[in-house]
Amino acid sequence: MLSSHQKIKNIQGLRAIAVLLVVVTHLLPIEEKYAQFDFILPQFLMIGASGVDLFFLISGFVMVAVTRNAFESQSAIKHFIYHRITRIYPLYWFYSILILGVYLIQPTLVNSSQGNQVNILASFLLLPQTLLPLVNVGWTLIHEIYFYIIFALLLFLPKKTLLWSLIMWGTIVVIGHYIFADSDNPFIHFYFHPLTLEFIAGSLIAIRYYDHTLYGNAKFFAIVAVLYWLGTYFLFQHYTGEILPLDGLRVIIFGIPAGLFLYATLLYEKNYGIIMPKWLCKIGDASYSIYLSHIIVLTIVGRAWFLFAHETYWDNILMLVIMLISVLFSGYISYYFIEHFLLNSTKKLARLIFSKQI
Repeated sequence: MLSSHQKIKNIQGLRAIAVLLVVVTHLLPIEEKYAQFDFILPQFLMIGASGVDLFFLISGFVMVAVTRNAFESQSAIKHFIYHRITRIYPLYWFYSILILGVYLIQPTLVNSSQGNQVNILASFLLLPQTLLPLVNVGWTLIHEIYFYIIFALLLFLPKKTLLWSLIMWGTIVVIGHYIFADSDNPFIHFYFHPLTLEFIAGSLIAIRYYDHTLYGNAKFFAIVAVLYWLGTYFLFQHYTGEILPLDGLRVIIFGIPAGLFLYATLLYEKNYGIIMPKWLCKIGDASYSIYLSHIIVLTIVGRAWFLFAHETYWDNILMLVIMLISVLFSGYISYYFIEHFLLNSTKKLARLIFSKQI
């Protein structure tokens, strides 16, 4: 049995699964764009977009885990806000600056799906907007930042109110989404977006975990999660002809199985001490770097592929393997040399800032 103060190792494994799902999903448009002739990846692999939903569940869980002693403490809340901001922005800005450089030199290479339009200020600040940010996957970080802000406000309340505060927040999101469903205001769109429910669900699971009320058969939850995940997405794609579910439907198809899988994974570690493989957890350690850099890497390798693509399947197989290896290798380089440097720098800055406040 795990005590509540021990680090939950499977969380890193889940992060690895989430980022690998997202990478696999983005292999599809890369193959379609650069293979030229034959394609081997099925459209069903777009189910990998659910990796984002798993990330959101994990984020909700982690926020409760790291703030158990922060309630009603202004100092602890300041630390929380600082660490959340410095965890997200510095590395994100690094990749945003890289892509901004490309955009300034050759605008046609950035946001081609949206007419090469970019809101630079909103991109760097991660503000709600109608366009994709410079780093396309940054749209998910806008949801992250919004969740952090509201969660930080909840920390001013007594700890015992967290459960009902989260439930009330979720209720407001559902009602607001229904009322403002047709709003074109990007801020209102984010305030009441159903994806917020996934963060809240992750937080609720964390409350159960740390209250020692996380019960059930891990294997049962894992099997149900996988069957539900594959089955609902198959039915969605089969009957609608669409690739990705949106808004509330996405939460139902992707969010529910992600929550069940998180629940099952926690039970496996807590009750049986079953830990995911170390290599998977290592990928999880570098998941943020992999997440932010993978589209850049895929695009670079894809352009090289375009130069010698043949009307056979062998080059598809070879290049898809090379792409996956390149993404993981580049992500590790980013993690060890860039992300580590930025994290260490912000930690040193934190010591300077908060030591002056004592």
